[in-house]
Amino acid sequence: MIREDDEDWSAVERVCRTLEKEISTIATTVTNSIRAALPVYAVVPESEHHRAVVLQLCNRLHALAGQRGLNAGELETATDLATERASLGVPIDALIAAYQTADAAIWQAVVARMAPPTTQLLPRIGTLMFDAVRETTAAMAGAHSRVARAIDGDRIALAHRFLECVDDPAQQSAASVIAARLGFEPAGGFTGLVWQPEPAIAGSAAPRVTALSAYLGAAVISRVVAGGGLEMVTQGERVHEVLARGLLEEPLKGRWGVGVTRSGTAGARESLRDARLVLACTSARLPVRTFTRDWHEAVVLAERARLGVLLASAVEVAAANPHLAETVLAFAAADMSVAATAPDIHLHANSVTYRLERWERLTGLDARSFTGLSRSVVVCRLAELDREGLGRDSASPEGA
Repeated sequence: MIREDDEDWSAVERVCRTLEKEISTIATTVTNSIRAALPVYAVVPESEHHRAVVLQLCNRLHALAGQRGLNAGELETATDLATERASLGVPIDALIAAYQTADAAIWQAVVARMAPPTTQLLPRIGTLMFDAVRETTAAMAGAHSRVARAIDGDRIALAHRFLECVDDPAQQSAASVIAARLGFEPAGGFTGLVWQPEPAIAGSAAPRVTALSAYLGAAVISRVVAGGGLEMVTQGERVHEVLARGLLEEPLKGRWGVGVTRSGTAGARESLRDARLVLACTSARLPVRTFTRDWHEAVVLAERARLGVLLASAVEVAAANPHLAETVLAFAAADMSVAATAPDIHLHANSVTYRLERWERLTGLDARSFTGLSRSVVVCRLAELDREGLGRDSASPEGA
């Protein structure tokens, strides 16, 4: 490269040589700044991080002293670093921000040491540094993207393989190995989830699982199943707390079945079975069901085909008289208290009593007795599911 003024540029060379002697101290300041501003860098050992910053600063100073851009070897150093950071899960925006922090430190140090007669060289120095930033950003982005795509592809393949092994009792050892590779604790508690997205977002449901991971603050692995639903497994102490609060918000609307948190990979299989069962008893009124709370209903409704011969006539009554079914369900939710039921459905207590009596006359089920009420609730839920088209076709939990 042709130099603008060799004699003047020698001042820049002297500044660069001086800064090289201070490089370890400058790198320590830069490293600490990066780690404070970008918590994701905690995955990078601090000593290794410091060495990488030293190398970056030295390469910048050598190029600047030579009044040139970065050479092939120096660019390769940047792409190698991008590859390493991607493999550790450091996102590209954090990587570029960290690199720019070091570049800013070099610029500030050079400017501080330039004597007034040579300050006219600062525009040229700025141009060289800007070109170096542009070149390294492009090179690192390409390298990081290639590795990140490969890692994502491997993770997707591993996730599917994990869920296949979880389903097979003979493959639990393999499931444990894969769980560890995915970052799970193989002997820890797993929670199974099944999501049937709303039709409007069904086509983009899989990418939205990242939103669930953000809600939970924990990794989630998933697979698409028949009907456009997703089956998922996750770990985390706050799963049930967060799920109860967040599943009905965008972009996770739809119907959810949530399994019991169970230990080990065999527990993951059983928790997924929980979730499939309880998904089958969701409705527009109750779009999120948990096996912990709703197991009794889930287990009974899973055998709805067997119950048809026993309850068909009562189900027809509930379907034809939704106001009576509403009253029965409200009465059950109010712990069989007429006084508590009335305000919940905006009726006088006498009207609640009248409806319960009419229900008994039409169905033969006395909702004011424990046995009659338990059977009445099943009848009303069957009618509700049939009305929403979630009847016999969704009876098998394994088909979810």
